[in-house]
Amino acid sequence: MKNITNNSLWSKLTLLLNILLLVLFVVSMLFLMKFDKTNLKVVEARPAYEKAYESFVMAQHPLKQDSAEVAYYQYKLDTLQQKLPKVDKAGKKALEESISVTKETLSQKKKTMQEHLDLISTQEAEYTPLKEEWDALNADNAKTKSSFIVIAVITLIVFILKIFTFATWNFKNSKNLHNVSHSMKDGMPAWMSYVSWIVPVYNLLKPMSFFKEIWEETDFVLEDKEIVKVADKDKAVDNGGLHLGIWWILTLICVWLMNFVLYKTFFTEGPLFIKSNHGNIVIVAIVLLVLCLAEETYLLITYNKKNKLMVDNADKF
Repeated sequence: MKNITNNSLWSKLTLLLNILLLVLFVVSMLFLMKFDKTNLKVVEARPAYEKAYESFVMAQHPLKQDSAEVAYYQYKLDTLQQKLPKVDKAGKKALEESISVTKETLSQKKKTMQEHLDLISTQEAEYTPLKEEWDALNADNAKTKSSFIVIAVITLIVFILKIFTFATWNFKNSKNLHNVSHSMKDGMPAWMSYVSWIVPVYNLLKPMSFFKEIWEETDFVLEDKEIVKVADKDKAVDNGGLHLGIWWILTLICVWLMNFVLYKTFFTEGPLFIKSNHGNIVIVAIVLLVLCLAEETYLLITYNKKNKLMVDNADKF
């Protein structure tokens, strides 16, 4: 009698993690929508803030030159006035004229500087409330973003754990088949259950093909040992391949959609899907995940029945 293990525990762990994953995903979508709302406010406020900031900065540019010119003519005036008592009558008139011109120029420079100061005050009065609003919006946005990232990381960890338990379940199922079926020597090794999920590009198809091989080989073994009669099987419609295909297509769509959502949210200018209905996108994402997990649940439960048949009839192997 060959060693055949009952692996339902790992499938039950996967189902529990699927429920937790769905709950966390819904919560993460709510946090994402909250972040998207604050992000939208930041994007809408940015043009007015940047315009006010640019005007405020531009208003300050002449002030440095004004200060330098006022300081220069003030120094020149002081110097000329210090020379006045020391010159003779012939040079006094020319010096007084130079002092008068310098005073007039200094007065004009001070007037120009005051006009620039008044302009800065006006620009500052317009800029300050916008800056306060801008800072408040960004602080709120950063807070909601941090909250989303925390729940997203937790969701990702649960997703990785779920992949591990699912891969372990498939690994143990594959080990069963390697123990009882000679044809599995030409099949994929059991450790491929883990590798198929890890290697980029390779993981676009391999997890599904690995599961499909286990599914079909199990059916073959059950029929070959007459645990399941071919006639009985023919009476029922075997849609395992169809469900496997639907499950995997939904899985790829969900993963792609989540990556696209995150890309649009954090790595492009503007809020998430600025031209789309945000609520509808979230609803579609949740529905797709529900359908994906429902298909996976069907596959887990259905295969567990096959696994139980193998365990109950271990003496035939």
